[in-house]
Amino acid sequence: MSDRTFLETLTARGLNRRAFGKALAAAGLAMVTIPMLPRRAAAADEVIYYTWSDYNTPDLFPAYVEKHGAPPETPVFGDNEEALQKLRSGFIADVTHPCSTMTRRWREAGMLAPIDTTKLSNWGDLFAPLKTLPTTTADGQQWFIPFDWGQTSITYRTDLIDLQGQEESWGLLWDERYKGKLGTMAAAEDAWWCAAIYAGVDVLKEVTQADIDKVHPLLVKQRPLLRFYSSDSTQVEQALASGEVVAAMTWNQSPLGLTKQGVKVKFANPKEGALTWCCGLVLLKKAPHPDKALDLIDAMIDPRAGKYLIEEFGYGHANQKSFDGVAEEDLVARGLSKQPMEILARGKFAGPQQPELEQAINRDYEKIQAGF
Repeated sequence: MSDRTFLETLTARGLNRRAFGKALAAAGLAMVTIPMLPRRAAAADEVIYYTWSDYNTPDLFPAYVEKHGAPPETPVFGDNEEALQKLRSGFIADVTHPCSTMTRRWREAGMLAPIDTTKLSNWGDLFAPLKTLPTTTADGQQWFIPFDWGQTSITYRTDLIDLQGQEESWGLLWDERYKGKLGTMAAAEDAWWCAAIYAGVDVLKEVTQADIDKVHPLLVKQRPLLRFYSSDSTQVEQALASGEVVAAMTWNQSPLGLTKQGVKVKFANPKEGALTWCCGLVLLKKAPHPDKALDLIDAMIDPRAGKYLIEEFGYGHANQKSFDGVAEEDLVARGLSKQPMEILARGKFAGPQQPELEQAINRDYEKIQAGF
């Protein structure tokens, strides 16, 4: 390895925000962020949007910039846990961007304020299933506004894989014909849950030790078939492009980039259902600019913001009208379609779990990777 630092190496690989945060976590590090506190003298009136490292572009909130003449302040975090701990320590923001499975924990920690959806002009155009994800509503109030959603599935080489007329399935990552040419994720939060879906576990419910015992032999069986476990999406994409692997577990972004390179790939829609996630916007209880915060939330669920998110990030947007302005072929290349409700209906949203069970899942998966 060259004399570049670990962080420089990660940056050079061009990891997306999820992979970057996971790679740091795997090394026992936390993402270093400059806390960009509100500049009371110069920018006292700017709303503060605490977000992921690549969600700070004005293209994701054009209506807000048009109305207020300037973008919000955008300090960044590396993962949900980092964001929560920083806010609990006193960091001030108006709006932040957790994933739906974290909402109950944030609300119970006293961090959130309920959101008056009557003040959101785009609320009525959001996909109904995303509005009522588990833990996003409580006490008759809305605590979470869905913004982006995506899937963890299989990206496979259509010129090197023969499905033999069968439906796409998670079983592809257990296909012994491709032994040594398959890849999966190193993180249990994706890989374990996808295996659970394949095993027939109802992932929306709280899992049990019996579920863990059911998934364990499946993951053990998979291990000798794999070329690698990886937290580096760039490594996975390069391996798919070269043919080193012919199928690998990825997010929506990977097939988008590979298709642009001319690589013949497809993002699978497994018959058992893809692992689906949704992240969104919450209003913080100590928000210094609550009215502007609602303007920002409304701007981010506007179809213009959604079109940009779909085209540039490869993720789905919560507003169904966002899909109208994107060509069908561009949606398909991103693992989406003009009928996103069909994808959401087939997807599997993992429900929030008890901490001790999450720890048991992580320990089990780590042992399997290590060969125990």
